[in-house]
Amino acid sequence: MTSTTALAAASAHKSAHGWEVLRDFSVLLELPNVTGSVDDLRRNAEELVRLFEAQGASMEIVELPGAGPVVVGALRSPNPTATLGVYVHYDGQPVDPDNWVSAPFSATLTSGPWHEGGEVIQFPGQGDVIDPEWRIYARGASDDKAPFIAITAALEALGDMERTVDLVFLFESEEESGSPNLGRYMEHLATSLNADAWLLCDGPVHQTRAPQVAFGVRGYSGFDLTFYGPARELHSGHYGNWVPNPALELASFLAGCKDDGGMVTIEGFYDDTWPISEADKEAIDDLPPVEDRLREELGFGGPEVEDASYAERLMLPTFNIRGFEAAAVGEDARNVIPAEATASIDIRLAAGDDPETMLERVEARLAGEGYLVLDREPTSEERRDNRHLAKMSRGPGYRAVRVPMSSPLAEGLLEVCEVASGEDVVALPTFGGSIPLYLFEDILEAPVAILPIANHDNNQHAPNENLRIANLWYGIDMWATLLTSDFSTVKR
Repeated sequence: MTSTTALAAASAHKSAHGWEVLRDFSVLLELPNVTGSVDDLRRNAEELVRLFEAQGASMEIVELPGAGPVVVGALRSPNPTATLGVYVHYDGQPVDPDNWVSAPFSATLTSGPWHEGGEVIQFPGQGDVIDPEWRIYARGASDDKAPFIAITAALEALGDMERTVDLVFLFESEEESGSPNLGRYMEHLATSLNADAWLLCDGPVHQTRAPQVAFGVRGYSGFDLTFYGPARELHSGHYGNWVPNPALELASFLAGCKDDGGMVTIEGFYDDTWPISEADKEAIDDLPPVEDRLREELGFGGPEVEDASYAERLMLPTFNIRGFEAAAVGEDARNVIPAEATASIDIRLAAGDDPETMLERVEARLAGEGYLVLDREPTSEERRDNRHLAKMSRGPGYRAVRVPMSSPLAEGLLEVCEVASGEDVVALPTFGGSIPLYLFEDILEAPVAILPIANHDNNQHAPNENLRIANLWYGIDMWATLLTSDFSTVKR
């Protein structure tokens, strides 16, 4: 009964004040939030404090030495059934404005997706009808500013209605940089972050547009790998076929790291990966099929492995080349042998995989092929004395986490999302993206689950990132339902 009343309040609020919700969202989106840009991120933090304090929450910006700021806070209820933690990050990936149709920090509203003929429209005013198929384009629209507006709009919609949960908030500014200081903040703020369970609000709904709840995430490990050739670029006519080409050798090494069946060939790569359980297999079998639709939508000829299940492949670690650089191409190309070549690699970890161990295995592969592997720039002597020379620059990483889908938290969240959406909800064993869930288990000692609201075709991390209005509306309904639901079964 409470949830029904809450949904009615959310619906009424969207009808009467949806234009204000979109206005508040646009204000937040127009604040640049590129990860690492601390001054910009502080301005985002200040806006988040304003938004949540307006709904009665007590909020604070905390900044440890050498770290980006976090926003922490709480919203208490008279008779809570449980305390739920809410994690959202407010930093975003870097932008390349030349590849955006609109300016990345302009909050552009369109009548539909750009690639389907969407056109720029004005933000609505009071009384205007809002089409749920409209989209907002901006960096951070889907990853990950939408949950902030969904939560505050749900709170405003509920007004004086009795809420059934206490909330504690942790908003991070370094997630897109690998969350290097999140553990420090959790340890520093542990007493104020005490919760019965944590909800991570990140990522997209299912590719069928159905709501989903995820009960695990991949971990992350990454590195840049540089191969060295001559001390300077050389004329390819005079020296080709005699001086080794580092770009060709790096490409050859990377190509050898995967076989024709899509499996990584680095020794021991899968040794620690948890096997897929019977419960996982059943959950995967119950998922709506999306493979044909994704291939058509994403515009590629077929998966790495013929007839491979999308969800089942998420249960394995990946080896991905995210960028490659050597000399120049196109109009800037020169007839040279490059002096060096660099590839940037990310490894998405499955449950059981250790980030440092994975990097050690890559380095062992390099050493086995005769490379001297450094963690710094080589000296001139090292370049002359070693036929095979590489630099491996390791980045921060973290392990994957999977939690039981039969837990009270899982059952409660699935019910909330089903009530809010009025349709079947997808229960996903493992999310495709990487989020540092392990810190919530290790430091805060609480179970975690992921509650995404963004559309699956949101272009996160890429140009033209966007959010479908219908997904924001679902987020408001979901939070209104959650805030008035009984979570006493998860109370510790």
